[in-house]
This record gives sequence, C-alpha cells and structure tokens, in this order.
Amino acid sequence: MNVSTNMDFEVQGEKMLRDAFQNTVEAMENSKGQIFEIYENTKKDVESTREVLKELKEETRKLQDEVDELVRREQIEKQKLVSVSSNFANYSEERIRESYEAVKDVQVKLALAKEKEFQTRKQRDRLELRLRGMEKNLLMAERLTIKLGTVMSYLTSQISNVVAQMDIASKNKFLGVQIIKAQEDERLRVSREIHDGPAQEMANLIYQASICERLVDTHPEDAKQNLQELRRQIRCCLADIRQLIFDMRPMSLDDLGLVPAVRQLVKKLSDRKILNAELKVDGQERVLDKHVEVTLFRIIQESLNNIHRHAGVEEGYVRMLFAPDYLAILIEDHGNGFDQERLLEERKNPDGDGHFGMIGMEERAKIIGANLTVASEPGNGTRVHVKLSYPGGVNKDKA
Repeated sequence: MNVSTNMDFEVQGEKMLRDAFQNTVEAMENSKGQIFEIYENTKKDVESTREVLKELKEETRKLQDEVDELVRREQIEKQKLVSVSSNFANYSEERIRESYEAVKDVQVKLALAKEKEFQTRKQRDRLELRLRGMEKNLLMAERLTIKLGTVMSYLTSQISNVVAQMDIASKNKFLGVQIIKAQEDERLRVSREIHDGPAQEMANLIYQASICERLVDTHPEDAKQNLQELRRQIRCCLADIRQLIFDMRPMSLDDLGLVPAVRQLVKKLSDRKILNAELKVDGQERVLDKHVEVTLFRIIQESLNNIHRHAGVEEGYVRMLFAPDYLAILIEDHGNGFDQERLLEERKNPDGDGHFGMIGMEERAKIIGANLTVASEPGNGTRVHVKLSYPGGVNKDKA
C-alpha cells in the first residue's frame, strides 16, 4: 500500500467522522424541532383551556348564587306554608293549595339548579385536572428543549476541536494514522451512545407526551401515571446526557481546574461501580495552562480505564504531588500487570492492535513536555508515573 493510498484512507476516514457527527447533529436538531413543536402546541392548548376554565368558573359562581337564592326562597315559602297550615281555618282551600304549589315549584327549580351546578362543577374539575397535566407537559418540553440546545452547542464545539486536532495529528504519518483510528473509534462510540441513548429516549419521550395529551380528557388517572413515568424517563435521559458530556470533557476541568476534575472523575467511577479509586494530593496546588490540565486529566482517565479493563481488580490509586518545581502524578494498581518486553514487541507489529491507549498517553505527555514511564510485571500490578516541570513564568500558585 503506497503513501497516496494511505492518505486517501485518512481523508476518507476524516470524511466519515465528519459525516457521522453531522448526521448525529441533524438527528438531534430534528428531535429538538419536534419537541419545540410539541411545546408550542401545548402552550396554545394551555392558553385556550385557561380561557374555557375561566368561563366555567364564572358560570359555576353564578349557578352557586342561583342555588343560594332558591334555597332562601324555599325557606320563605316553607315558612308561609307552615303559617297557612297552622291557621287553615283562616285561609281558603285555594290559598292553601297555592302555598303548597309555591313550595313545590321552588323545590323543582332548586333541584334543577343543583344538578346543573353539579355538572358544571364536575366539568370545571375535569378541566382543571387536564390543565395541570398540560402545564406539566409544557414545563417538561420547555426544559428538555433548553437542555438539548445546551448539549447541541457543546457537541458542535467539540466537533470543531476534534477536527482541528485531527489536522494537526495528520502531519505525523505513523502517529497520525493511529490517532485517526483511535478518534474514529471514539466518535463512533459517542455517536452510538447518542443514537442508542438520548436520541432514542427523546423520541420515546415525544411519543409518551402525545399519549398523555390524549389520555388527559378520557383517563386522567392513567395520564397522571404516564406523566410520572415520563418525568422519570426525562431524569434518566438527562443523567445520560450529563454523563456523556462529562466523558467528553468535564465542565469542572474548565471551571475549577485539574484536581477538582480528577476528584469528580474518581467519584463518578465509584458511583457507577466501575472502579474504587483513591486520590491523594500533596503540596501546594498550582494552576496550569488549560491544554496542560486537559492532557494530564486524559492520561489519568485512560490509566484508570486501563485498570478497570485489564488489571482484574476493583481498586486503583492516584497520587498527585505539587512540588516547588514540578508536578508528579502516580497511577497504580495491584492487579494482573503485564510483560513490558512483550508489549514492546507487539507495538512493533503493524498488524497488531497497536496498544493505542498506551501510545496515546505517551504522545500526550510529549506534547506538553512531560515525562511518562510505565512499570509493570505480570502479577505485580502496574505503575504509571508522569512528571512535569513547571515552565518559567507560566504557572501561578492557586489562590
């Protein structure tokens, strides 16, 4: 295979990556548009329902006043009837019959008014229940649209960064091919996670929301249960999106720095029952350049992932020493270990897997001027040691 063919494959791989991300972005944009449409339609329905409910409340109030008035009239007519009945000798038979008829007439009107008030009140209560369900749907759709927009902006930024890094890495032929392959695998993994996770969940949420809309009028209790399940699914979807964002680049790395980001990584690995890692930090913490902190974080992250995948143990250890002139990081485990000489031979084999994780850590360390060494023996665990001297005038003590 000649150089031209290799370059063609590199260009094709880069195009496939861009297309994969573009398709993912378009799918999420479509989902966002559908959710926004549901939000707008629900908003219109909520406004119209509020108007109808306002009219029903006014009608109910008038009917209540009418019932109260008829009750008062009934009492008056009954008092008259009692008076006439008690002194029937002083009243004619016609007068007594009129009193009875007056009471009966008021009672009939009162019964009809009460029935009408009951039906109106019942209709009002159903409409209030429906409105509450619609308002919950409206709130969920609004929040989901905002969250999706945030994720879209973040992913778009990440895509641009990845493409720029690919262009730089391609200058080195051998390393460039490995990096592109590793990046392709990572993009494919992220694409699948988005497609199989949040994208599928959001499509299901849209379907569930439409079911709730139809159930609100006819089966309010079922609609309530479906809304509770819908809320649970939204929380799960949001958790998946947050985890995906953290895996790509934790916000704490930019906001708080390297040590808090590593603490968060260790905690998340423990919470997800992936690896129980212990972190210890010594010395006065320093603020490093962002690209340096990102690189060190990725080395620590990859090392912990290797412990989980290959060490055969559930514990790992991270030590960070901020010395006056340098930063030293040690990631170790007491697991399976490996034969380093065999590893070197396998890395020379172009048909092998290349051990891209280890190569990636070494190349990351070189980029920031750090020294990375790995010590391991079969059955005696693995130690990854990184040492970075502070550039003069670049670093500052952490406030």
